[in-house]
Amino acid sequence: MLIVAAIIAAVFAVAIVLRWPTAPKYEITHLGPLSQFGYVSAINNKGQAVGWSRGPSGQRRAFIWDPVDGKELIPIPDTRSSSANDINDKGQVVGELFFTGGKRSAFVWDEEIGLTELGTLGGISSVPEAINNNGQVAGWIENSKGKTRAFIWDKTNGMKDLGTLGGPESLAHDINDKGQVVGRSFLAPGQVHGFIWDQDNGMVDIGALAPGSRAHAQAINNSGQVVGTSTKKSGDRGFIWEESKGIKELELPGQTASTIKINDSGQFIGYYATRKFLFFKRRRYCFLWDPEQGIITLDTISQLKDTLFHPVDINNKGQIIGTQAKRGPDHVMILTPKVGQ
Repeated sequence: MLIVAAIIAAVFAVAIVLRWPTAPKYEITHLGPLSQFGYVSAINNKGQAVGWSRGPSGQRRAFIWDPVDGKELIPIPDTRSSSANDINDKGQVVGELFFTGGKRSAFVWDEEIGLTELGTLGGISSVPEAINNNGQVAGWIENSKGKTRAFIWDKTNGMKDLGTLGGPESLAHDINDKGQVVGRSFLAPGQVHGFIWDQDNGMVDIGALAPGSRAHAQAINNSGQVVGTSTKKSGDRGFIWEESKGIKELELPGQTASTIKINDSGQFIGYYATRKFLFFKRRRYCFLWDPEQGIITLDTISQLKDTLFHPVDINNKGQIIGTQAKRGPDHVMILTPKVGQ
């Protein structure tokens, strides 16, 4: 019976693979080994990327990478460690300054003005997660009681606490050009749900995939589509939320385990893992989901075969930035779709 079940499972797995669309052809740009880059966080629509790298003394140093000029460290006024978390199309960067004792301070940097610290609303730390093309920043602060609260910041009004869904804590993860913020928050009973916030409606609960389950809203595009993950009995599952349709589970053949990012075309990236079954090992796949073609496994790209690719962000041109683990040092790379393919 076990052999029969294994054969059925194998046939089913092959059938799933055969119905997957073929991955588009990409040009691969290697930015360099992780020993030089540390980590990449985001890519904007001009192909500029940000993240952090390790200095000679082991400190984190925020950087910006440009397709023409290459990598440049973001100038920090002293020897504090730093990281860059997001970049908009104007080249404005948000990141963190790290202090002794674990304190973190959010900043915005651009080439003309330099570095501006955003403050902490009187708390211990602040962490920016995203910046839109209007210079609005979303993230979270840690208050004096050690609780986290989502915030929005702009140059005119400064930092504003977005509140919660009734519980003690909230975190913001992304913001679009309309000023809509998404993240997660505790409810009064102790559950955690994803939320969407805007100036007119405040914080709105977008729910979860199952009663009593947790949900994290991770990214939003300019159409108001929200993607994230939510727990079910089978494990963490991906979801997409739209105001007119509500929350809907993504059709993925395994558990999702990665941060999901979405662009304005409705394409989103992430990875999922299959469960261990009989003699089949647990497998991890990175994917691109396209509104027209559905799920496309990026592992079928010839340059990514026999490696472990971790997608981090996708821009409106369909460029995907991520890290590639293989024999030897891990590398940072950008996948650019070939025109006409």
